Amino acid sequence: MSEHALPAAGGGTEAIRIVLVDDHTVMRAGTRRILEDEADFRVVGEAADGEDALRLARTHTPDVVVLDIALPGMDGVKVCQMLRAEHPGMRILILTGHDNAALVRTLHAFGAAGYLLKSAAPHELVASIRDVHSGRPAYGEHARSVLAELAPGDPLHPTRKELEVLRLVASGKKNREVAEELHLSVNTVEYHLRNLFIKLGASSRADALMRAQRSGWLDSRDALC
Repeated sequence: MSEHALPAAGGGTEAIRIVLVDDHTVMRAGTRRILEDEADFRVVGEAADGEDALRLARTHTPDVVVLDIALPGMDGVKVCQMLRAEHPGMRILILTGHDNAALVRTLHAFGAAGYLLKSAAPHELVASIRDVHSGRPAYGEHARSVLAELAPGDPLHPTRKELEVLRLVASGKKNREVAEELHLSVNTVEYHLRNLFIKLGASSRADALMRAQRSGWLDSRDALC
């Protein structure tokens, strides 16, 4: 994917410097038009994938990265982790079409300053960027409701049902067999597995099982098949 670095606009030094990360060209263009209507915003770059996003962050050190989750190659969850590790002061605002609760919890734990759905109004996006730049959280209504339900402790810890699915998968069972044993639909099993992949930062079934064992989610009696 190509990288697009945009020239800085004239003006004072107080402008909020922003990088947009989204693989949809039309979405990026529309978002940029909204932001460029604000006198205190300056879009300094656009990226269509995770690798470009990391390069732009290193080159331009923006104040705020507006980051989609569904990206080709490296997804937004991994990009968020790496940006936070490399640039602790950089604010990350997630702008996505995914309202998955596990993603909200995971990205919150990884240091995202805000989580907004793409259905949000333009003024909500503008306000959210100003909020995260000022050090305030900017979570949309859905994300706030998810975070309000967090119990004290590690928000990435698996649920009881996710652990049941995980242990059956580790024993070598296929999704349909897991569904039959737990009296669930195959779609529900796949939903739990997707959440586990997100929480573990895993890229494959085998990777998820190895990470789960290292994290203590599987004990020595659980085989890794």
